[in-house]
Amino acid sequence: MSMSSSDSDEITASEEKQFVWNGLNFWYFWQDRVADLADDKKNNNRSFSQLLNGFHDERSLFDHLIFRQEDDFSWFIDDYEVHEAAQVGTSSSFGFRYGLAFEVGSTGANSDKIFGYVQYVVEDSPADRAGLKRGDIFRGIDGQDLTFLNYINLLSRDQYDLQMATVRLEGDAYRIENRDKTLQVVSETLTENPIHTVYVHDTGSNKVGYLLYNSFRLNFHEELNNQFGEFRDQGINELVLDLRYNGGGTLITSALLASMISGVSKESVFAELRYNSKRSSSSPPPFTFYENVPIYDDSRSFINADTKLISLGLSRVYILTSSRTASASETVINGLIPYGVEVVKIGTKTVGKDDGSITVYDAPGANYSPGANQRSMINQNHPRAMQPIVFKIVNANNQDYPDGFPPDITQSEFNHLEGGLPPLGDPEEHLFKAALAHIDGSLLAKEISVRDVDRTMYLMDSVELTPFHFDQYLIPSDLDRFSLEIE
Repeated sequence: MSMSSSDSDEITASEEKQFVWNGLNFWYFWQDRVADLADDKKNNNRSFSQLLNGFHDERSLFDHLIFRQEDDFSWFIDDYEVHEAAQVGTSSSFGFRYGLAFEVGSTGANSDKIFGYVQYVVEDSPADRAGLKRGDIFRGIDGQDLTFLNYINLLSRDQYDLQMATVRLEGDAYRIENRDKTLQVVSETLTENPIHTVYVHDTGSNKVGYLLYNSFRLNFHEELNNQFGEFRDQGINELVLDLRYNGGGTLITSALLASMISGVSKESVFAELRYNSKRSSSSPPPFTFYENVPIYDDSRSFINADTKLISLGLSRVYILTSSRTASASETVINGLIPYGVEVVKIGTKTVGKDDGSITVYDAPGANYSPGANQRSMINQNHPRAMQPIVFKIVNANNQDYPDGFPPDITQSEFNHLEGGLPPLGDPEEHLFKAALAHIDGSLLAKEISVRDVDRTMYLMDSVELTPFHFDQYLIPSDLDRFSLEIE
């Protein structure tokens, strides 16, 4: 059959737009639900070019091709080098994390004024050196009150003077008053260790290990294993894993952490992944538990797997949760369920993100996700990349968690701002205190009494101002387990 003139025309759209379409057509989980990602769209080069050129730029094309009815978590990457640095914990940062809330909730007068409260501070960061501490309240930046209209702009600056404040609980809502104090913070490039806070608390009858773990980062595997070695050497028999600020990270690290907690055998399935119909026939084997620790450097390059994994072999673990606990954090919970490990969840309901992504580059010769030794395959003409959802995840019992995990014991630090927030890991810190009480038998699930501050006040967490906040992703070496051909 002869080829028509329209078929023989070259594709005239930019290489960035072609990359967006090709990468999503190949990998995207909902590819078969998006009409403009259908394979036959490329049958005619002229009409295909018209499709791509119907959008102002590659980002707007990406937004059009995402299946927003079910997908809240895919995003476009302007510069993949900045993105890769963030994945290993390096970014421009002030070194503190905060929550944002309206000054008055639905029970009071309408208000668009916003205040922030400090959740934690990174040691030796600009925020730490400025004197910020957990529980501090601020309501303005550079002389301007924070409002719903200006907070994104004000909080996006690289330097600011924080107007400090106090908070008072009136009825079911907070009232904010300025303090005669400002603190100046200037952002700088930081690498944050996800192992933020560690304590061992001796209750007399139990030794309780506490670990605030803030992200699943593969370049900190050795440090995580060493920490579990210290827990083992100190004889802990209960573990409180604080994931209230942990939005996810690498799936391999989630499997490692579950192995360190439980000691489930390496042959046992931790997680199985479900891909789109085009990839299902080439899906890799499931992720299993580990007995050795794969070590990676800060460039995400594999070094070795010679280190023996240290496991506590626990039959119970306490996990502190919040509405920001997501992805790889939830997979730890889900992956332990089939093996009889009791997971006591304290806090609030988790996000319910039971899917994951890969970084997709303009590098079809490397299946769109080249390894560290394949950088030359990436198109050097632009820095664009994508982080689309490419799989759903289930445990060994074929269970997922689209609605999140509700707590067994409800607690929220947002309810306790007036009295100040005790340091994380302190026995008086409200979520940890509930765990200690349950361990000692003085508190049973569902028995705790919590005063519920007006939840309509709460706006967001500072991490939600960045695109990379709720994720669970595969690394390039994970993709080596596929048998793939570019179509």
